[in-house]
Amino acid sequence: MKLLIVDDEKLTREGILKSLPLEKLGIHHTFMADDGVHGLEIALKEKPDLILTDVRMPRMSGVEMAEEILKALPNAIILFMSAYSDKEYLKAAIKLKAVSYVDKPLDMNELTEALAEGIHQYRSMYTSLNARWMHEDNLRSQLAQLLTETDPEEQAPVIGAQLKPPVGENSYFTALILECLTPISELSSDLLTEIRRRFWAYLAEKGFHALDFIKTDRFIICFIYSSEKPEKPVLIDCANNLMEHFKELSSFFLSMGPVVLGFKRASFSFETARELLKRSFFHEPNTLLMEAESENNRHPLIDIMMDLTVALTNNNEEDALAAADRFYQSVCSSQNISSSQVRDLYFKYLVKLDEISMSNHISLWQREGLESESIWEGIMDCAALKTLHQFFCEKIKLYFSRLASNKDENPVVFQIKEYLHQNYAVPSLSVPDISEHVRLSPTYVCTLFKNETGQTLNQYLTDYRIKMSKQFLSDPLYKITDISAKVGYSDGNYYSKAFRKIVGLSPSEYREKMLR
Repeated sequence: MKLLIVDDEKLTREGILKSLPLEKLGIHHTFMADDGVHGLEIALKEKPDLILTDVRMPRMSGVEMAEEILKALPNAIILFMSAYSDKEYLKAAIKLKAVSYVDKPLDMNELTEALAEGIHQYRSMYTSLNARWMHEDNLRSQLAQLLTETDPEEQAPVIGAQLKPPVGENSYFTALILECLTPISELSSDLLTEIRRRFWAYLAEKGFHALDFIKTDRFIICFIYSSEKPEKPVLIDCANNLMEHFKELSSFFLSMGPVVLGFKRASFSFETARELLKRSFFHEPNTLLMEAESENNRHPLIDIMMDLTVALTNNNEEDALAAADRFYQSVCSSQNISSSQVRDLYFKYLVKLDEISMSNHISLWQREGLESESIWEGIMDCAALKTLHQFFCEKIKLYFSRLASNKDENPVVFQIKEYLHQNYAVPSLSVPDISEHVRLSPTYVCTLFKNETGQTLNQYLTDYRIKMSKQFLSDPLYKITDISAKVGYSDGNYYSKAFRKIVGLSPSEYREKMLR
């Protein structure tokens, strides 16, 4: 707890500080002021829980100071000290409902008892306030959930009437949906509470209030409400205030629905915000999504498969990246395309890049010290279009970087790869077979290949078999059971598991995406 001691006599202030058992009373922060003006300044800055003040002081009396403090801190506890029996001061002090009055010269036992009584009253008051706040918080959460429904009429007015200020049919509502890119349960609850407190205080300054609740550990749904219709620029300021604070916790997207009047229309604002949020993929994180004005200058989506293939085949990195950038720009300016459609297109281009990479004995999906990375998982890890585009470009650059470094490939490694490419369909293909072909010991062959390529022989063979199976899967005439045998797997289930581990999809799922 915090205690502010205000007295114009230095000896009195210091005597109180030294003589009182503050720690035992639960007071851990103490501030001192030499008159009412300084006392008010410190109180507004430090927000003490208890104020122990002299009645008569120069510039501003203790009563005048207490009146101003209670305007800003209505729950602060006031204790007066006075050496005078001034009736006018006592009348004013009584109106302020001070906890106690202690006469000077001070009796420290009496002062300790008075402080203990003030602390008891403070704790009792806050126990009651907390219970009331929790009850109101539950009501606000219930009402916010009701307003997301199309027909909240039955319960909404009953709950709204219990809130302060009350919410009714004449209230204006604006829905905000914050999609947190980190699970909310993993965030600091203390910081989340503090951000909520700051946001509500900001809304109050603008004449607004809020209802909110958390949904599926990912979304914070909030309804800003007011008795007067708010202007859009003011609401944008409120949304920006929330975003500025939430950056301390996580990346996110925030969508804002239109202003509506009454309970019945609140769900329309919510549904609009939810539809806007579906377009978050096409924006950078920490962006506010709102209804746009009429959108012109839209262009059709372009297909870069031919340009990309030619650039990769001709070993032209500049043209490959230029093709990727043209595709990105066309996605940004296209209408009526979903995030899933965009992901599918990037998947096809990355598959083509993978095929050409493998034909040049280059693996782009090998993580350092880990198992093979999945193309589809890499795509799904990108929460936004810009991130996905950067991911695609990084893979193109990685391909050309490794292509350049592979020009002086070890001749033995080249022999091993060629032998694997010719015999990958043999289910019994083994390290002894490979070592016999190159006339070196199995141990040396394994060590050399791993040092030169970063992959074990088995990892390279598996990658190559899966790569070849992709080509067969692109032809609908081949059955998946036949394909597994064609690429060296005698067990179809094992082939499916190996395929999913590398690609992130089952062979049938992959075929479905490729043949759309």
